[in-house]
Amino acid sequence: MPSRRLRLLAHHPAVRALLAAAAAADTPCHLVGGVLRDRLLGLPTHDLDAVVAGRGREIAERLAAALPARLVLLGGKEFAAYRLVGSDFVLDLWDRAGISLHDDLARRDLTVNSFAWEPATGAVADPFGGLADLARRVLRATTPASFRGDPLRVLRLPRLALQLPGFAVGPATLALARRSAADVASVAAERVRDELARILAHPEAHRGVALLAALDLYPGLCLGTPGEPAPGTAAGTAGAAVRALEALSACCLELRELDPAAADAADLAIARTALLFAALPYGPAAAAPRLERFRDAGYATHHAADAAGRLLRLAALPKGELARRHFLHGLGPLWPTAALYLGACAALRGEASAWSEALRPLVDLALRDGEAILAPPRLLTGEEIQQLLGIAPGPEVGRALAAIKRAQVEGRVRTREEAEKLVTRLGAQT
Repeated sequence: MPSRRLRLLAHHPAVRALLAAAAAADTPCHLVGGVLRDRLLGLPTHDLDAVVAGRGREIAERLAAALPARLVLLGGKEFAAYRLVGSDFVLDLWDRAGISLHDDLARRDLTVNSFAWEPATGAVADPFGGLADLARRVLRATTPASFRGDPLRVLRLPRLALQLPGFAVGPATLALARRSAADVASVAAERVRDELARILAHPEAHRGVALLAALDLYPGLCLGTPGEPAPGTAAGTAGAAVRALEALSACCLELRELDPAAADAADLAIARTALLFAALPYGPAAAAPRLERFRDAGYATHHAADAAGRLLRLAALPKGELARRHFLHGLGPLWPTAALYLGACAALRGEASAWSEALRPLVDLALRDGEAILAPPRLLTGEEIQQLLGIAPGPEVGRALAAIKRAQVEGRVRTREEAEKLVTRLGAQT
């Protein structure tokens, strides 16, 4: 019986306090949503969701004082909602007021989120077959209207398919979600951005992107027309993007064998963002303005879009030590991300072996001289250059400082004495 596996939740301090507050208010209380789903799947549970049948504000204020926790009023057009933020938990409390528990569960997106457990009695309410879908590992819409009320749920579908191990989306649910895909354009941009970021941060992001394509959201979102992919390009674009993301994982393993720290430092979400845009029609060069529109629409942060834009300007890993040094210095901490992005692009062109051959000397150089190349130490100050050359402050000093840094990056200058000799030679040439 599922309720036996849920009993431990009743010992959570926040749940105990919630039961006491609901009992004092003489109001039925149920736990609902992801906390029950994850508990039954054996996944870690963090946030709590509960619903009470009235007097929600009173119960929330009692909880805030008893736990203690910070009370945040979430509000809502159809019902009141409150968030209790404690030191190690978040509890969202929904007041269904005069709405029946059945109707409250019917408003939820997927059946695996649409059952309830009453801690006081141990009773489970499962009117939509969520427990059976949980056992079958199927994501199924609670009702035919599941995606119409909140189109963001269309994006939550691929995110949950990644988050929940072994789950698949039911065909009818996929069709329902696709019909509401165009409405994603009406959702607040930051909500869309957060869901996309969670998909692209997942190790199996290629599966999420394949689902976005099946929902007509990729390449539509990246082209600036959610739900309306460019005719004749959607299938090929999505296929290339999925293959590139799969190749990225293999490239990461190869980099990890050479330099685990560099692999850990790579921002795979940024690499994946760049790959999604590189796969768009007309290639990486034409992707830059689309990435800017994507950023300006609020679907990506400026940091992520700017970093992905830098990757889109790259063609291949450098050959020759001088080129490798400038590659490392120019990209700074972004270089492992760039190397992996270029590896995925190379794999898509059938040039994976050439990328592997270019990767090893780059990593060897980074391991040997990386710190000196990425952030060369200041060997001389502007005042010291003025004294050496007998000049006043001006652009000539700046040119000398830039020449020293370039020589450091190229490995020609490593000490203060070498920097002084370089400046002296430059002075003699002017």
